[in-house]
Amino acid sequence: MPKKKSVDRLIGQFLQKRLDKKRQNEGIAENLKFCVEPLEVSGKKRKKFQLTRAKRKTLTARERRELKLFEIPPEQQRYDMYTPLHELWDNYICDLLKLDKATERSNPTLEERLLKADYHGSIITVTRAKCPSLVGASGIVLQETKNTLKIITKDDRLKTIPKQNTVFTIDIAGHVITIYGNNFRYKTTDRSSRRFRTRHTIDM
Repeated sequence: MPKKKSVDRLIGQFLQKRLDKKRQNEGIAENLKFCVEPLEVSGKKRKKFQLTRAKRKTLTARERRELKLFEIPPEQQRYDMYTPLHELWDNYICDLLKLDKATERSNPTLEERLLKADYHGSIITVTRAKCPSLVGASGIVLQETKNTLKIITKDDRLKTIPKQNTVFTIDIAGHVITIYGNNFRYKTTDRSSRRFRTRHTIDM
């Protein structure tokens, strides 16, 4: 560690090179005051910060967890409650994929639409997973996050399925389509607006 006098000398040399002559005549010690910034937030700034935070309309992730916004109450964990949602999704996906016009599974347009589709309400089945106990799990998708799918099974059980290294199948108008979870590790909103490159190695 350099001694205090050496540090003061280095600072003085630096200021002499950087400051104009007028400020140099006022004295190096006085010029050092211009570099001092308070570490503590003043009362006015603190109040302004609190007001800005109060005006913020969006909730933080912690606030959403505390309010339990994404938790499904036990009384709503019933498979039959979400069968109308699945019927709506069935009509939506058939219209999105235009299966009557695009019947080839190797169609790149069909693959891109599948990647960008919303799967809330779909009936999805786990055919391969890192956790063997998840294989065979099937149910209606209720929630989707970046890395997980939350489904309700026919026996009214709520299960969280990780997307990573998991393979799913979906029956769409008699067509069984395989979906690789690693390709879907995005939020639904991000995936719908994301541009996917056309690759022959994509797992669909």
